[in-house]
Amino acid sequence: MSILLEPERKTVWGKIFLSLVYLLLIIGGITMVYPFLVMLVSSVSSSYDYNRHSPVVKALFDRNDRFMRSISYNFTRFPRDIFPEAPDTWGSWITVAKDVEGINKFADSLLNPLTNETTFAQVKEKAEKFRTLAKSHDITRTTCAYDSRDVAKFIASQTTLDEVNKTWPVKYRSLFDVSFSVESKEALWHKSWKPDIGNPKYDMWLKFKEHYRSSLKPGGNWVCRTMPYPLEKDSGIREALIMQFHDNGWSDFFDSASANYKMVGEYLFMRGRAFLNTLILVILSVLAHLTINPLAAYALSRFNIKGTEKIILFLLATMAFPAAVTAIPGFLLVRDLGLLNTFAALILPTLASGMSIFILKGFFDAMPRELYEAASIDGASEWLVFRKITLPMTTPILAVNALNSFIAAYNSWEWAFLVCQKESHWTLAVWMYQMSIQFGGQPWCIMAGFVLVSIPTAVVFLLCQKVILRGIVLPSMK
Repeated sequence: MSILLEPERKTVWGKIFLSLVYLLLIIGGITMVYPFLVMLVSSVSSSYDYNRHSPVVKALFDRNDRFMRSISYNFTRFPRDIFPEAPDTWGSWITVAKDVEGINKFADSLLNPLTNETTFAQVKEKAEKFRTLAKSHDITRTTCAYDSRDVAKFIASQTTLDEVNKTWPVKYRSLFDVSFSVESKEALWHKSWKPDIGNPKYDMWLKFKEHYRSSLKPGGNWVCRTMPYPLEKDSGIREALIMQFHDNGWSDFFDSASANYKMVGEYLFMRGRAFLNTLILVILSVLAHLTINPLAAYALSRFNIKGTEKIILFLLATMAFPAAVTAIPGFLLVRDLGLLNTFAALILPTLASGMSIFILKGFFDAMPRELYEAASIDGASEWLVFRKITLPMTTPILAVNALNSFIAAYNSWEWAFLVCQKESHWTLAVWMYQMSIQFGGQPWCIMAGFVLVSIPTAVVFLLCQKVILRGIVLPSMK
């Protein structure tokens, strides 16, 4: 039924009212879409542009911004010793990204001269000189601003986790735990420093740096994360960075943007049975939820059970306690039943929902009694009445319950982490929590993880939304 009658809609006040309604709906839509766009853009960002929290990837249409992002790919901080003419305020990449005017002036001064053929040839010659130097430099006398996203994949190509734990002094649960933070801070400037040749981890560090350097070849990269030390301003590094952007600017941008999703995909979906565990959990949870709650609500609605109001009050009272309060007694109960590290521990405590039973009972109470009387006259059993008459007429609310059950099972990591200590039973939500801790220094990777794990929720929501609209909107139109 329309808010306003047709004659009212044509009046001035009616038009103003409808305009305000549409305006509020548009604003509401923006408030929902804007945070998602920020998360999506953050998932393809880097240390340079992440803190902008912008809904638009500026580097897609701004050459100068893309050039600064290209430089940031090889340095943890802005390389002032290479570009002394840059603004004095430039230090961290967060500070650099905020200076839009300075970025345009700086990038134009380096990139615009390339339009001159003579200047371009000179820049290319110096860049080639640096590439030759970087390739032949003693690998032990190089620095490396390595990307932690590359470590696990590289080590997996060289050895196994068991071999690493056997030969290295530190024990790791997975290759994603490996870090070269200590090795990357080598005191190369100290005269007494010597490379720790023979140490298995240090030898792997040298191979890792050489892996970066292998991209320095004709038709490949002009510069990489592994740099000669000391790095002189006149070594050709400036020209190499310019040529790297000129030849590989777009490919570097898309590689760095997709690197977040590649790492997240390997971390979340290639970790044993994480995906399978999640799939089994949500299917069993939804099926159990759509079985237990409708049966309980139907019994309370159809049969004159003594103390029905008290039962409903008791069911609603369970919602008064937050999950943190019920976690301890729930864990003790599951432990005493011997169900730890099982799917039963994840599913059984959430089978019944007081709110779902309460809402379903209200729907069942509102259904015409004549339907049940006619079914009884025709000789239909109670089970047949429940399955053929009651459930089909409550499809919309069942869809809502299914959606809520899916979201609760899919996103629940606290309870899953508490009752399933074995990694073989962890779900995607638990691994996502672990990744948010492990890669806290790279929030753009975490944002990529949030985008990926939100896709199933969005798909299920759209499917349930169609059922809800088909059951509520269409009958009201008739």
